Amino acid sequence: MNFAHPKLERVLLWARQDDAIRALVLTGSLARDDGATDEFSDLDVQVITADVKRFTSDDSWLDTLGEVWIRFPLNQDAPFRLVWFRGGIKVDFQFLDLGDIRLTALTDEYARGYQILLDKDDLFRDLPPSPREFAPQPMPTAAAVRDAINEFWFEALHVAQFIRRREFWVVKHRDWTMKQDLLRMLEWHACATRPQPANTGTMGRGLTSWTDDEAKAAIKRIWASWNPKELWDALLLQMKLFRRLSLELNQRLGYEYDDKRHREIEVYIRLLRREDSGTSSKG
Repeated sequence: MNFAHPKLERVLLWARQDDAIRALVLTGSLARDDGATDEFSDLDVQVITADVKRFTSDDSWLDTLGEVWIRFPLNQDAPFRLVWFRGGIKVDFQFLDLGDIRLTALTDEYARGYQILLDKDDLFRDLPPSPREFAPQPMPTAAAVRDAINEFWFEALHVAQFIRRREFWVVKHRDWTMKQDLLRMLEWHACATRPQPANTGTMGRGLTSWTDDEAKAAIKRIWASWNPKELWDALLLQMKLFRRLSLELNQRLGYEYDDKRHREIEVYIRLLRREDSGTSSKG
């Protein structure tokens, strides 16, 4: 194992001493060992056990691993625990039932990277090593693309009107939905246009490594402060980027896309921007 994590030895000792735990599997960035980890990287471990209920119905076992700052979920019987320990150290536990383990082939998660930390019963002896590759992401359906586009422009109208009203908290709330749709579009666009499979990660991680140059330049400027001019500029730039990505994605996937209504919405929003005198507009 070519990695270090401050909780690794403590977790291994806990698992070795508990007969209910039959195996530990490392996943995530530490398992890939691809140079993308740092001092803040999580320890992602799968806990293979015949008694999942014991670990998910009572969190007292966490006390043996150190002082817990906070955990998620709280008071829920869920098959995982995401835990922050004292000192800002994070460990993500996933509990898998021993009877559900099927080891005839690599799962997508294991194909991206896995390491066996503990295997008391040789459960993983026949599993091939991980190629540490990301499987190509399936392309979105035409309906999924339409839904994302529709929601983006639905919220763009909200954002524009609430900028005029100077209700900036609502602007930020609505804008976040737009950014979620934009991220989906960025991911789909990268997967559809890059010659090699793109590791689009989660929540925009590694974004600048797989977006095109035009998108990289734009996404740095779509985060506005509590200021009407900045909010207008960010909104208009975000719409421009989203529209370009939408057109190129639909064209690449062969989906029909008539953006006439969306161009009309953009004209309307630009009119609101020109009319904005800097005073509050209500109604």
